[in-house]
Amino acid sequence: MSVFPMLLSSFLRPAGLFLVSSLTLLGQPAGKSMSMQARVLRMTEFLETILPGTLGAKNVTLHFTPKFSDFRDEQYTRYPVEVRYGVNDRLDLSAGIVPFAPNPFRSGSGVDHRWGLGEFRFGGRYDIGSLGFFDDTTIGLENRIPLGKPPIGLNDHYTHVKPFLALARTLKIWPDTTFYTNLSYDRSVILTRRDPPPPTVIRRHVIDVWPGMLFKPSELGYFAEYRFSHITEPLDWHYGHELRFGTIWDVPIESSEKWKLPGKWQVELAYRITHEEGYDSNHGIFARVNWRTTLREVLDPSSKPATARRR
Repeated sequence: MSVFPMLLSSFLRPAGLFLVSSLTLLGQPAGKSMSMQARVLRMTEFLETILPGTLGAKNVTLHFTPKFSDFRDEQYTRYPVEVRYGVNDRLDLSAGIVPFAPNPFRSGSGVDHRWGLGEFRFGGRYDIGSLGFFDDTTIGLENRIPLGKPPIGLNDHYTHVKPFLALARTLKIWPDTTFYTNLSYDRSVILTRRDPPPPTVIRRHVIDVWPGMLFKPSELGYFAEYRFSHITEPLDWHYGHELRFGTIWDVPIESSEKWKLPGKWQVELAYRITHEEGYDSNHGIFARVNWRTTLREVLDPSSKPATARRR
């Protein structure tokens, strides 16, 4: 048996007790005001982590989040595109696709050179404000529907319905530090008539819980988080564990304007160690660029976004 779960347990049990006791003493409501444009461009996610927050009424943003680790790890590259719309001050709706293309750094007869639309995504977020210990809370739903025959790593040919909860609290004596937690349930369903999934695919339902800390005193931030997964398969269930830590560069608007780059740019880099019971442990570095802009800037390039609120 791998020693990875034992190491996680010995590390996380005392760390978790210290973290909970510290947060009980240090927490405070954020209570900071922000301009509408800053609210639109505030950071509400990095990598696969969701932070609480919505766009506000009648605001529209465009998001583009290519995964550069695909160039190293996969035969394809993903180019997710998403549009978000603020129905009111609390509710957002979103829709997008995850097209894929051949990896230009992979060649040969055994490499998959397909192009495709990948999957269609749609969902929503609702801001419910404070909830108990947390001063920011957002609930949401994300749906992923395969389009055509995407690579298994992009979509396993099942439709996925995932309700989630994102919570955050700013620490009192360290106002640049945020404690956050994500909870989600990813259920795979058969929504439409399709060809059977590839024989290597195992249908699974996953419950994820991952707390973390984000320290962001300026444009450069640092984070660490632990993800616990309960994975249910047709004949069994088991646990998964993941540790990750990394950095986020929230590129200043002034710099992107100087470089003639529209919108708000965010560069994300992390190192992760994962272990799933019954499988080998693995680790590696992965990166993503998160670009977002408002519909106003797309239609009128002369408009300039305001600096977003730090988180």
